[in-house]
Amino acid sequence: MGKSVKILTVLVAILLFISLFLIFGYAQVEKTMLEVQKIFYFHVSAAITVYLAFGVNFLFSIKYLIKRKPDDDLLAASAAEIGLVFCTVVLLSGPIWARYAWDTWWTWEARLTSTLVLWLMYIGYFILRSALTDDKRRIYSAVLGIIAFFDVPIVHFATKLWETKMHPERGAKLDVLPTMRNTWMIVLVTFFILFAVLLILQYRTKKIESRYDIIAQKHLQELN
Repeated sequence: MGKSVKILTVLVAILLFISLFLIFGYAQVEKTMLEVQKIFYFHVSAAITVYLAFGVNFLFSIKYLIKRKPDDDLLAASAAEIGLVFCTVVLLSGPIWARYAWDTWWTWEARLTSTLVLWLMYIGYFILRSALTDDKRRIYSAVLGIIAFFDVPIVHFATKLWETKMHPERGAKLDVLPTMRNTWMIVLVTFFILFAVLLILQYRTKKIESRYDIIAQKHLQELN
């Protein structure tokens, strides 16, 4: 592990501790949902990190199709894996919040449905990668990653594209207390740095696995 990664890892650990303190010890309790509203800090921050992760996958998928460099494919796959984890956090934390906010665990509301579709598309991304050989896997998964990313703006603007009574409309003014806003900004920055650390570590792991596979294939060829 490089020095810069160690520094970032320590920074993330400190920020996570600070975030937890701010969420439960600094941010004021929302008057309607009370303590349940604190899920907001994790839920919304994870959702925005999903945009970032799948955006990185989108960019490196395009770059791979243009330059055909294996490293670009490894970065794209690493970003997609991390994005899928954060997307799972969004889908698991959302129903808990919804149960108290809307009196239901799940509803086929536009943003919820489009987020589920996004999650399923990236599940398909990894099913595709596991079912094909290296060359085909890289090309087809890059194409699917590019296509799947177009659901991200649909998720983001779902409340504007479709009428909904659940999520507030994009751009609507919300009465957020300064302590809540400040806490959320710290949590969001923490999630972004956490994503960067995980991306570096996952990429390095995949790079080592890729080198091992090449050595193993050469060894088998020599034996044959």
